Amino acid sequence: MKFLYLIVFSLLTSLSTQAEDVIGKVLEKKNNKSVPLVGVNVYWARTTIGTITDTNGQFTINKINDSHQQLVFSYVGYQNDTITISDSNSLTVFLKPGAALGEVTVRHRRANSSISKLSPLYVQNVTQKELERCACCNLSESFETNASVDVAYADAVSGVKQIQLLGLSGRYSQLAMGNIPILRGAESAFGMEYIPGTWMDGLQVSKGSAAVKNGYESITGQINIQLKEPSGIEKLHFYTYGNQDGKVETTFGYAIDLNDKWSTSLMVQGSGNFREMDLNNDGFLDKPLSKMGTFLHQWNYNSDAISSKFGISYIKESREGGQKGYDHDKNQSAQSLYGIGIDVERFNAYAKNGYIFQREGTSLGTILSYNYFDRTSFYGNNTFDVTQQNIYANIIFQSYLGDTRHTYNAGVSLVYDDNDAIFNGSKNNVGYQETTPGIFAEYNFIPNEQFTFMAGLRYDNSSIHDGFFTPRLHAKYNISELTTIRVSVGKGYRTADALSENSHFLASSKSFIFDETIEQEEAWNYGISVAKEILISKRKLNLSMEFFRTDFKNQLVVDLDQNNNEVHFYNLDGASYSNIFQVEAAYELFSRFDLTAAYRHNDVQSTFHGNKQDVPFVNKYKGLLSGSYRTNMDKWQFDLTAQFNGDQRLPTTTDNTEANRRPSRSENYMVLMAQVTKNYRNWSFYVGGENIGDYTQKDAIIAPESPFNSEFDASRIWGPLYGGMVYVGIKYNLKKE
Repeated sequence: MKFLYLIVFSLLTSLSTQAEDVIGKVLEKKNNKSVPLVGVNVYWARTTIGTITDTNGQFTINKINDSHQQLVFSYVGYQNDTITISDSNSLTVFLKPGAALGEVTVRHRRANSSISKLSPLYVQNVTQKELERCACCNLSESFETNASVDVAYADAVSGVKQIQLLGLSGRYSQLAMGNIPILRGAESAFGMEYIPGTWMDGLQVSKGSAAVKNGYESITGQINIQLKEPSGIEKLHFYTYGNQDGKVETTFGYAIDLNDKWSTSLMVQGSGNFREMDLNNDGFLDKPLSKMGTFLHQWNYNSDAISSKFGISYIKESREGGQKGYDHDKNQSAQSLYGIGIDVERFNAYAKNGYIFQREGTSLGTILSYNYFDRTSFYGNNTFDVTQQNIYANIIFQSYLGDTRHTYNAGVSLVYDDNDAIFNGSKNNVGYQETTPGIFAEYNFIPNEQFTFMAGLRYDNSSIHDGFFTPRLHAKYNISELTTIRVSVGKGYRTADALSENSHFLASSKSFIFDETIEQEEAWNYGISVAKEILISKRKLNLSMEFFRTDFKNQLVVDLDQNNNEVHFYNLDGASYSNIFQVEAAYELFSRFDLTAAYRHNDVQSTFHGNKQDVPFVNKYKGLLSGSYRTNMDKWQFDLTAQFNGDQRLPTTTDNTEANRRPSRSENYMVLMAQVTKNYRNWSFYVGGENIGDYTQKDAIIAPESPFNSEFDASRIWGPLYGGMVYVGIKYNLKKE
């Protein structure tokens, strides 16, 4: 009780221990002159306690305690530097241009995930070390130790996973790779599995509306993926993985610096599920048999004034599932069994270019991306095919007004979507074509290291929905060196793709009924958060509390309650909102043992056919307890994570026969995951287990013995579909010299 009182009292009073200041300035040599650098990140090693340099390149930072003696200097486009503080004299630090990451080695442990200390947006940085705490075969499996993002199977037969952020479907979160929007429209149902976890260098999960320069679609937040760069420190990697369910995966990557300006990399992956399983004896394969190949080729160019990144990727995947004994070489019409087949082909090309002007803090950037996605699929007698092409273009100019306390960016963008879909031989209510040009401007005010204010506004004109404005505001205030508060408010819009985004309901006998033409979705998001560091026994407790509300003005309503055998799509007529409260604490309990605990409460409601009620398939709460221990020099690593999932409202089954009726709410359940890793200089060997408690949703498929009858439903999924699973893996990494 005293410990809890100490935490609450510290948050309310925001008191910090007074310590001696360290002052200094950060400069660069240019034409034999010393030029101040503005906005350099200055922080204590092993902490997120930091500041930035002012218009004269000067900074002031409090000393925390005697254990924090290393001061890190980081600035985009410059080599990092680390200074050991031995006295209180004023510092003068010169940074060198060029991000030569391999030239600086700081021997200390940094947090696997942390809340950005500098951004006005609420951004959680997830490092590669955090991703390695679980198998992390692809993006959908990257959040098993994350309390903010939920991942679950969409149905019981396709193996497709979907995410939720702030209690809402992942389609309301903008997915980006290197800040280029990806996985839009028809891709959203499958795309989480198209990005191998071994290709990722880290993630940034931001909550609330994103910056307007990234577009108008972000409503609940943004998940930005950082891929391993050709110019990074890694030269070669090889990973292989296998589990008892018959999944096998192999990844290879190679990067090379061609000279001091050019670098390139090639990454390929092959994976598949090769074991036929029916552990619950319902006659259906628990997981579809699948094969997937992925290819990525990247190029980087960097000079004093020009930076360029471009690349191409290609994916081909095939899934075959359904009842045991189904022959996928024959047409569905020629068989009495129920089958599922999904074939996907995807191609992407992108180019990012930046030009740095001689004027300080001034640059021009361009982003261009093209994406082709083709899907052919059938679920029993349902067929759904879609060919989608996306073009994304963005031009951003960045500079400042008067001095670098007042920075801005402005630009123009274009989004083009051509979604050619056909459902059961008809093009009614599926597919769309939309062209949306836009303009935007964003102003940042940074008077000192304590306060940051960002205001943005954009105007877009949709060929379907006409013109609309998107305003967004973000502010951050450091109450002290140890306490940061953020507030945000912003609007978001999106074009709903009703059937593509809900294609998992094809795994049922439900009819799809469009009650009206679906209009553009529109919502406000409001957020407030507090991040606090509390020093306890010379170690820091990282504590964060947050509240986010998403309030829809219009929404695509997916109504499963009017009739057991129907899915109704219509526009919102009434209230629809999500209120999310989350608290999270991370602490190094003893040397090299990190413990994280989190709790989130979800209040997500919408109006269905005139009645406001809980949105189905959303947990009332989620808890997480995760521990990680590393031996000296990281030779061994032990990880254990427990997820606690609250009950959910489920769609009604009252019209079914008694044998096929199910409860209106799910059970509470817990899932355990563990992994042990042995590390050598370049090699790592790991073994782990998922769902160690062997908890599964019973009778996940309704009426599996009669898949062509009206009560069949494999989409009513709320919990784990498979029991305990053991996996093993090998990793090899070679750094550049």
